[in-house]
Parts: sequence; C-alpha cells; structure tokens
Amino acid sequence: MSQHILMMGLNHTTAPVHVREGMSCTRAELAATLPVLASQDADSPLIELFILSTCNRTEVYVVADDAPRALQCLRDFFYTRAEFLPSALDDFLYTFADQDAVDHLLSVACGLDSMILGEFEIQGQVRTAYEIAARQKTIGAILTTLCHAALHAGKRARAETTIGAGAASVAYATVALARQQLGDLTGRCALIIGAGEMAQRAAKNLAANNAGAVILANRTYEHALELASEIDARAIGFDQLPDALAQADVVISATAAPHIVLSANMVRAAMATRAERPLCLIDIAVPRNIDPQVADISNTRLFNIDALKNLVDANRALREQAVDQVRAIIAEQADEFWQWHIARRAVPVIAELRERAENIRAAELDKALRRLGHLNLSERDRNVIAALSAGIVGKLLAAPTVHLKQVVLNGDGQVYLDTLRELFELDSHWTRTNADERR
Repeated sequence: MSQHILMMGLNHTTAPVHVREGMSCTRAELAATLPVLASQDADSPLIELFILSTCNRTEVYVVADDAPRALQCLRDFFYTRAEFLPSALDDFLYTFADQDAVDHLLSVACGLDSMILGEFEIQGQVRTAYEIAARQKTIGAILTTLCHAALHAGKRARAETTIGAGAASVAYATVALARQQLGDLTGRCALIIGAGEMAQRAAKNLAANNAGAVILANRTYEHALELASEIDARAIGFDQLPDALAQADVVISATAAPHIVLSANMVRAAMATRAERPLCLIDIAVPRNIDPQVADISNTRLFNIDALKNLVDANRALREQAVDQVRAIIAEQADEFWQWHIARRAVPVIAELRERAENIRAAELDKALRRLGHLNLSERDRNVIAALSAGIVGKLLAAPTVHLKQVVLNGDGQVYLDTLRELFELDSHWTRTNADERR
C-alpha cells in the first residue's frame, strides 16, 4: 500500500478570526497533542505528522497509508476544537493530497499564502512547527525532508526575488496601521503587551518610526525588561497596565495568552482619565487578547488581525512582480523533493523484487536437487548448481534494476514502480506468507 502526504486546515482566506482563534494551538498544546494523534495505542492511521498553527492558519500535515481513515482523524481533531456544530466547520476547512499538499506547504513557507504577501515570519513558524514535532518524535524521513525543502524554498525566495521587499510582515503592517490611524508616530506613546516574536518585531518597528515612548508589558516582567533593554523602552508588569493605558496613544497586543488580557472595563476606566484623547488598539493575537466590546467605548478604535487585510503597503506591487519567480522556485524544490521521495520508494520495490526472485530460485533449486538425489551429487556439485541459479537470477534482474533507478531519477519512476508491483505481484504479505510455507 503506497503512502500519501495529506494536509487539512483552515486559514485567513477561509475562516474569520473567531474561528481561527478557536483552532490555534500554543506550543504547549502542540507538544501535548502530537503524541496523542500519533499514538499507536489509539490505532492511529497517521505515520508522521506536524501541525503548523499561527495567528492566520492551523494546518495538519501527515503521512498515511490509509488516506480515508487519516482524513477522518484530521476532521476529528478540528471538530474537537470547534465550539460550533461540526457541519459548519466543513465550510472553513480545505484538504490537499500528495503533490498539492507539497506545493501548498512550499507556497506557505515562501509567503505566497500569507495575509501580507511575502511576509517573512511564516518561515520561522514553519521551522518551529517542525522542531516541536521532531522533539515529540511524530515526524519521520518524509515530512522532515519536506519541511527542509519548504524552508529552503522560502530562503531562496527571499534571497533571489523581491517577494520580501518592504519588510512585509504582520508586525510591520501593524505599525503601518498605527501610522494610518494616528499619523506621524513621533512623540506618540505606544504600549505593547507581550514579549514574543511578534511583539518584539512590532516594538523594534515602533522604535524605528521614532515613537516618543514605548512601554512593554508582560506577565513575566523579566521578559519585558530583556526586550526593553534592546530598544530603549520601559518594561512593566501586568499590574501596571491601567496606568500605561492612560498614557498610551496606541496599544498593540500580541501575547500567547489563550484569554482576554484587556477587558472592556479596564479600557473604559483608562479612557475616563484621558479627556477626549483617542486610543488606537490593535489586537494581533490569536486568540484575541482585547475584549471585542472595547470597540463600543467612546474615542477608541479597535482593530483585530483581519483588519490588516485592508492595509496596502507601498511595496506590494514590487512583491507581486516576484510571484512568478517564486512559483518557479517552488516548482524546482517540489520536483527535487518528489525525485527523492520516489527514489526512496524504489528501494523497497527493488528489494521485494529481488526477495521474490530469490524465494522462487531457492524453491526451484531445492526441488531440482531432490529430483537429482539418485546421482549422489557432491557438495561441490550442489554449489555449482546453486551458483548457476543465482547467476541467472542476478543477470535477469540487473538491467531492470539499473533501468528502474534511472527512470526514477528522471522523474518518471512512479508508473514503473506501480507496473512492476502489478506484474510481479509484489507484496510484503505475499513474500512473508510463502517464506513461512517453505519452512
């Protein structure tokens, strides 16, 4: 039975933010979930798997023999995380298999499937997804090689094309949105909640845009202090958020917390101390960190990550010109992966063919020697006959083996592999059964 590469997921093009936040997984959740999905005790059909979960997508990539069972397993995973009827979830999910799954992951790593075309943060997120699966031992040779191909494609795309022009990223677009709402950020006070990668990028972009003051708030004060020291910002703990809210002109929330961090009451209390000074709040966390009811408070403007779809930066046209070049890189890397994959699949087919031939040779040799028993053949005679049969089999298989390896390297091997299995009835079960019968 051949193995399939499958993917099921949802992203910013198929699901609104409230659905995506219900599906997103923290690193801790991924570490706990992967072994369960791959558990042999649960009779899982998944041979290999990793989960790519970001603010804009949750996608599960697997290798499986039984595609229908594997896809049902993936549906069950998404359904268990859904807070709405399973039938509604089908409207948001998409599925890719084999070549389409490979092309999709490479496109994701290159930034072609991102909310901000060419954004570079996704490459680090693919690497993180791979590393978590590797630590949990749920990823094997096929998906490891595929992840490496995707990361290499992403690296090439950014080095060889203009797909990343203008520092395209969610964090960059967030600061651009703040400029759009507030104008020049010089002298403005920015409050950033969180100290992760997205928060770090936003903080550095704000500093580069001459924000008057940057306040970094994190539940773990030491983490905020470490980042603050890099960009001349002020670090605070969550207990100081009320005072910081009263000072801020823009709030960017990007924590990994799976719950609301800024409640409507906290913001309402802060706004009461600000006279008529407006407050812009941008929530780029998934799940959301800022209570959606904040949008109803006077003089506040609340944006979530979906609002970034409407932000067109000055370099988008330049990045769009690179799309065809990036697709060519994806095609090259995908072809290289498939040549490796098919060549890898040729090894067991060749081994099964040789094993099948050797089993037949051994059985026929044993039959012939029994029929010649009346000649009282010496050990040397028996060895000569055995060598003769082995030589015939070896020479018969030599040319097909060389030719098969060559067509596999040329990219046409799958048809030959399938034909060979059918013509010679190659099946590991057949080989084991007949070998057992001869014993």
